[in-house]
This record gives sequence, C-alpha cells and structure tokens, in this order.
Amino acid sequence: MEHKILFRYPLGNEKRRWKQDNFVLSSFQGKGENKRNAVEYWKESGLTCVELGWADHEEAWEVVRLCEEVGLDLIFQDFSEFGGMQEWHRNDVRSDTMAKDIADKIRPWKRTIGYYVWDEPFKDDQLEETRRQIDMIEKEDPERLGFTVAIPSYNNEYTWINGEFPAYLRRYADIIEPAILSLDYYPIGIEGWTKLGQLDNSRMWLDLEMMRKICREKKLPLWFYFQSYDLHKRGSGFTFPMARMMMYAACLYGAKALQNFTAPHSITNMKGDKGQYFDEFCVINREFQKLGNTLMALDSKLVLHSSDLLTEALDTYKEGMPTDTVADSSILDGTLPARTSVGELHDEYGNKYLLILNRDYEKDVFFTLSLKNDSRLYLVDRNDGRQKLIKEGTKEIFCHLKAGDATLIRVQDMKEEAFTIEYRLDK
Repeated sequence: MEHKILFRYPLGNEKRRWKQDNFVLSSFQGKGENKRNAVEYWKESGLTCVELGWADHEEAWEVVRLCEEVGLDLIFQDFSEFGGMQEWHRNDVRSDTMAKDIADKIRPWKRTIGYYVWDEPFKDDQLEETRRQIDMIEKEDPERLGFTVAIPSYNNEYTWINGEFPAYLRRYADIIEPAILSLDYYPIGIEGWTKLGQLDNSRMWLDLEMMRKICREKKLPLWFYFQSYDLHKRGSGFTFPMARMMMYAACLYGAKALQNFTAPHSITNMKGDKGQYFDEFCVINREFQKLGNTLMALDSKLVLHSSDLLTEALDTYKEGMPTDTVADSSILDGTLPARTSVGELHDEYGNKYLLILNRDYEKDVFFTLSLKNDSRLYLVDRNDGRQKLIKEGTKEIFCHLKAGDATLIRVQDMKEEAFTIEYRLDK
C-alpha cells in the first residue's frame, strides 16, 4: 500500500508575523511552591508550553529560566513590567519604551515564544489598548507571539442571554487582529450545570461555534482553555473524563491548542508535587502530541451533534447554535446516537476525517455510525500518530468509546486506491 508524504504549513493570522508550527498543550501560570518540581512534572506530563498569566516578577523570571533548562516553551508575563487582566491593567505601560525594554530582556531566552499581553479584555478601550501593546511588541520582537484571550460568554456584560456575546467576540477579533483566537470556558460546576444534564445544555457549545465561525472567516488557529478540577467549588464531583471530553470537544471545532487552565491543581498541586490526575494527563497529553501533527493539517468543515444537545435554546442563542446536519456531510448517513458529536475535518488535499466523540463523561458507549458510501477506514493511532487500515468495503463505523473519549478516523471512498498519509511541516 502506498504511503504518501503530504506537507502542512504554519498557521496564523496573515496580518501578524508569528505563526504556529505545532499543536500546543499548555499550562496556565507557573504556580507551585517548588517551581522546579512543578515545571519538571509539566514537562514529564507531556505539556509543551507554560503560560505565565498573572505572574509576579520573581515567579516570572524563575519560570523563564526553568523552562529554558528543561525544554518547555513559555508565553511570558511579568505584571511588574506589563499586562492586563480584564479591567485591571498597569497604567505605566503606555510608555513608548515598554515594548523595547521588555523585548531586550526576553530576547536571549530561546524557549520564550511569546508575551501574555492581556487576559480577557472586553471593553472597547481595553481591546484597543491590547491591540496597541501587541503592535508595539510585534514591532520590537516580530518572531514572538503577542498573546491575549477573549472573555467567555458567562461574563456580566456580553452574554448569550442578552444576545451581545457574538458582537463582542467579533469586535475583539476585528480590533485586536490576534495571531490566534483563544477563549476559555469552564462549564463543570458553573451556575446552571447539573449532574444529570451533564453538558447537554451548556453554552460552551455556543462559544465554540462562535469561535469556529470567526476563525474560519479570519483564518485564525483556534485555542481553547479547559478546566481539569472542580474550579467553581460547587461539589461537582469532578473526574478526569470530564477534562478529556472538553479537550476532544474543542478539537471537533478545529482547535490547534489545548490550554489547561487548572493544570496547577490537577497535573501538579500547589506545592509543586504530582497532582491527582498526573498519570492520566501523562497519557492523554502524549496521545495529543501524536495526534497533533494530523490535527494541525485539518480544517473543521462540519460539527454534528445528536439531537439531545441544546434543547433549551433561547432565541438569543441563534448565531451560536449548530446548523450543520448529517445531510450536509459527504461521509455520514442516518442519525447520531445520544450524547454523540462528530467533527468532519478535511485537509487541503481533499482527504476527509471524522473525529467521533462520546459526550457522556460518565459511561462507556458502544454504537454504530452509518456511512453514505462503501468506504475504507484508517485509524489515526494515538500511540504513534500513524494511520492504520482497519476496515475495507464498509458502510459502518463501529465505535467503542470510553467516557468522554473520542477517536480520529480517516474515511476514504473505495473507488480510490488505498494509501496511508503522513504530514510533514514545511515553511
């Protein structure tokens, strides 16, 4: 069987210099009493990047040096030098020398790939100031990322309830012109969440769909923050499959980075020792490292959900509601089982993939998906990232998925000659 080498290329806003080469798995903050232990455990767990949001001076520079030493990428912030968080920001960063001063300090540190400029700006003056600072930094240090993240729809001003979130997210993207579009959403235990309902009516899906629309329009990589412990402290009974489901859910929408906001409470603890889900994240992060090369080559074409998703939708949800249907797919037929979602992903060469997700994070499932045509199926193996032929001449995909788990399968029409694919980065 022929094995094809296909090239993929760096991703990013064409109006920005920085481009993304590889799938990102990151931790937010450099927290931990023993920072050496914490950084080394993050590296061991399979994370590829540390984000220094909200960092003070001492913490920031200790983590800069540790990341350089252990070989982890870092997005830098030092609140004594620059940066903002929602409405709070330093008043003295309006100086025209700010960007040059900090760029001169960062330039020798090769593993520092960017600057964490602002966390969740949402008012127009904050968006404009974020844009100004990113422009200044890009001018002084054009090869590094000027990073910022949008505020999620459960803020107090721009929500799905009042119908103003879509306009906010578009203003955010239009004013800042970010290199990537990042957003955070932590749905487990949030007000309105119920154990029985899981995420069936979570507005997380609306935020993801809105991000997908803007990323497609502006050709931006989608980055997504997820939670990995009981962040809201409402007794959610948080389990690792909840985190796993959120990670794969983002990838249905084409995510090119998975940002673990609560890694210092799950991969590690606040002492810097191994956390409660260290072993589980060692497994899944390495799986995403192997899948990431393929995911970087794929664009989100359709996101399909079973009929039990967002059944309590309001009229103001319209712009974020799923509109793709199985009838739109050139691959799938029939209906999706309960709590099942499928992302149809294509590469630029016309090859088609299905990322099939069990949204139920409490139980394993067995089900069969119907295909429109006789097909050849290739599994993208999470152990090595290689494609393996698993079925020929079939009109069904049989799935056995653990709670909150997913599988990535390439579907090829039987009329074509069989071949496997390997993607390689070119610049």
